[in-house]
Amino acid sequence: MENNVLLAVFKNQLSAYEVLNNIKGNFVGKNYVITEAAVVKKENGKVVFKEGFEVSSNGQVGFLSGGLLGAFVGIIGGPLGILFGGSLGALIGESRGNAEDEIETGILADTTKYLTDDNFGLVLLATEEENSELDEYLKKYDEEIILRKSANVVQEEVELAKEYEKELYKTAAYDEFKKMANEEKDKLKIKVDDVLANLKDKFEEADSKIKLEVAKLREKFRK
Repeated sequence: MENNVLLAVFKNQLSAYEVLNNIKGNFVGKNYVITEAAVVKKENGKVVFKEGFEVSSNGQVGFLSGGLLGAFVGIIGGPLGILFGGSLGALIGESRGNAEDEIETGILADTTKYLTDDNFGLVLLATEEENSELDEYLKKYDEEIILRKSANVVQEEVELAKEYEKELYKTAAYDEFKKMANEEKDKLKIKVDDVLANLKDKFEEADSKIKLEVAKLREKFRK
């Protein structure tokens, strides 16, 4: 038995919801068990979660709130979503120094690659004895694409994506701090410049008064 993550895209966009609703009540097949499922949609270049479910260890169906697909959806819906058009796979492959890994760990990028704007996709986590049964089931709904990746590979990809996300947040936080610091420095400079200008005005005013008084005294002594 293998744990796999599947991405299915259908010709009829509503089929993603139809399959989700059908497998919610029939998640066990002869050669497979579906434990997590999610419908996602690409909106303005970003993949967003729409609806999903997970099956607990006692067979109860509930809202998708965690697990592998929960983390998967969280990543593709987060700040790194804009990088999943291919650059993330390259980063992961580069970090391991293995070009094959770049191809192996591509379901995050594939989800954005094979979904066009306003289109829906179905993502499944399934334990399979063999692939054909679930493939045949999905083909009944006139699928365009079925991609399958090992759940272990996807888990590793998600963990690596989380690391990149943390670094992204650190960079963003640093950039924001630097921006605020520069703004405060500019504000302080403006305040100092204002104080100096004010002192200069007062000094020039006082200097004029002193010069006037000295001129008066000189005039007085001349008399």
